[in-house]
Amino acid sequence: MKNIIKHNRALYSFLLLLISPYRNYLDSRQRRLYESWQCRYEDKPINYKLRRQPLVSIIVPTYNTPTKYLREMVQSVESQSYDNWELIIVDDASPDTGLKQEISSIAKTNAKIKPFFLKANRHIAGVTNYGIHKASGEYVALLDHDDVLHPDALLRIVEKINNLPDVKFIYTDEIKLDERGRQYQPFFKPDWNADFLRSVNYITHFAVMQRKLLLELEGEDGNYNGAQDWELFLRITRILQPQQIAHVSQILYYWRVHKNSTAQGLDAKPYVIDAQERALNDDIKSRQVQAQVVRDSIYDAQWRLKYSTPQNLAIKNVLFSKSTTVGDVIRDEAADIIVFSETIIKDIDDYSDMGDVMRLDIGAVVPSIIEESRVIENLTSILDKKIVECIQTLSRRSFTKHIYLTARYNLGAIDLPVLFIDRNKLALIDESTRITSRLLTKALCGKGLKTLYNPYMTAKEE
Repeated sequence: MKNIIKHNRALYSFLLLLISPYRNYLDSRQRRLYESWQCRYEDKPINYKLRRQPLVSIIVPTYNTPTKYLREMVQSVESQSYDNWELIIVDDASPDTGLKQEISSIAKTNAKIKPFFLKANRHIAGVTNYGIHKASGEYVALLDHDDVLHPDALLRIVEKINNLPDVKFIYTDEIKLDERGRQYQPFFKPDWNADFLRSVNYITHFAVMQRKLLLELEGEDGNYNGAQDWELFLRITRILQPQQIAHVSQILYYWRVHKNSTAQGLDAKPYVIDAQERALNDDIKSRQVQAQVVRDSIYDAQWRLKYSTPQNLAIKNVLFSKSTTVGDVIRDEAADIIVFSETIIKDIDDYSDMGDVMRLDIGAVVPSIIEESRVIENLTSILDKKIVECIQTLSRRSFTKHIYLTARYNLGAIDLPVLFIDRNKLALIDESTRITSRLLTKALCGKGLKTLYNPYMTAKEE
């Protein structure tokens, strides 16, 4: 129904207008909830001297940027508590001469602001790469021309660099900023999460990367303009080890929402969809895996990978029981896949997702769970408990809650009603392990295998 309505542009626009007061009410309510939560959990200041204080080059491409937003962006950089930075502003041949004059004027007030004006349009990836080549910093940060940084954004990034000497890629949490400058819809992210990145570009902002690595990769690829950052993140994480990717669990980036921004929705930039699909297909080829890229039928910005499923898999249902051990299951059951559940499974709708269960890096797969509260509760395996408490108070309109209920991503040890497990994976763990959701997933994670939440997969219980 939603797809039919969205294809009727006039009807879709009318319905959006009709429900806009309610959407505004939800945003206002969630803003208050977030602000209340934020007041209880203020971040502690850094009270020690950072041993390493690398130069961070902030790259900002501009094109007909409203001067008000430009000034606010620059002010947020100049207000950083960490002062070893340079701001590289690259204008992509904007027709707006007033913008160029404003950039030049701003640069004259601060030697750390370095403006460049391209004579011909290179589009977003080309402009970003130009900035990377002009930068001098050991690390490069990507900042959109109309967005704003938290005053401690660079400080927290550099703190992470000091604590993790091997790190080459760092990202932070973020929140949206409406046209009146009010914060809403916080997005709390997990640490590095491979399946999540192949469902949605969860990293987005604020992203900081080692400049040497970016130059080796030849920066962003203009063939994916519209999804150039996502394609770069896919490419860069394919060659890095997990310990080289770091996450700062703090909201340090304010993503401005206005009529022309991607934050407003993909309808503002339809070409983004095509670029995303091509980036994910190229990622599959590079990883040499057999999978199909499928766009979510309801949520425009989300995707699913359907991994190739072996033929003629035998599946058997076994109920969770503390009196049963892994050894018992291995001896009694010969099926390829064991479906552990709290109640009897009467139907499995689609066998095509069993490819996830058979993947070498996956220990257990969790299908769609009707009780949304249980899904959110188990986010404590990848998010701080206080953050999960905040998410629980938000509505489905909040991007954070929505995405954790509708996207594919990796979890740790969890307590959920259904698990799909490859029998061969069971043979890797201690035979005395009791058959409960938490004990099984904990044991599998202990072997380096990940839990996968796949809301596209269903298993109907009696």
